[in-house]
Amino acid sequence: MTYNKFSVLTRSLLAAFTFVFLVACSESSDTSAPAERTGPGSSEDPIDVHAGLDEIDETGEGSWGDIVYGDENAPVEIIEYASLTCPHCADFAAQIFPRIKEKYIDTGKVKFVYRNFIMNQYDLAASTVARCKTDDVTKKLMKIYFERQSSWLRTDDVQGALASLTRRAAGMSRVEFDRCVANQNMQKHLIKMARDGQREFNITGTPTIIVDGEKVDNYGWDNLQTVIDDAL
Repeated sequence: MTYNKFSVLTRSLLAAFTFVFLVACSESSDTSAPAERTGPGSSEDPIDVHAGLDEIDETGEGSWGDIVYGDENAPVEIIEYASLTCPHCADFAAQIFPRIKEKYIDTGKVKFVYRNFIMNQYDLAASTVARCKTDDVTKKLMKIYFERQSSWLRTDDVQGALASLTRRAAGMSRVEFDRCVANQNMQKHLIKMARDGQREFNITGTPTIIVDGEKVDNYGWDNLQTVIDDAL
């Protein structure tokens, strides 16, 4: 289960980021408590995680920056930092996000912002491909990747399974898929997004939910609903 579409620099940045911050998918569906680290890790000496992240061309094709759901001017802003390989993030996408969308996003009360928090090489590959085109395609692919996470991530050929799923969901050919995976600017952009999020919010697990700038320790529906209502 290997990817060969990452530059040496991007591999080093990803390994160093994971090594330095020791972040993992949280073990509880209700809290963002730290869990055992997953991802590539590194037994080598840490390298400079800032190297190469200031030279990113974000003018090309693709979905850069925040993925936004709802009214930009909604009174409450929710930010989610999540990994496409985190099972608790997949649970949040299936069980909690639809409730938020129905009660708060669709009614104009909440602006929901999705930000990638890259955990490992498979997450980086899936996230890079998901952002290869427009925001609408990104949202569609992220939804599918979360829904089918247990199937594409647990195969002997992760790249092939992801490419096949992407072709069926978005009509993307294998040639285009490989080109998207190899987008070094997007890879570095996503690693920087995760690094900046860790710096700003001291993220210790995924998903991490932030309501109007304050991190929510318990992201279960009952508590989250209370937090949102209090913010309105």
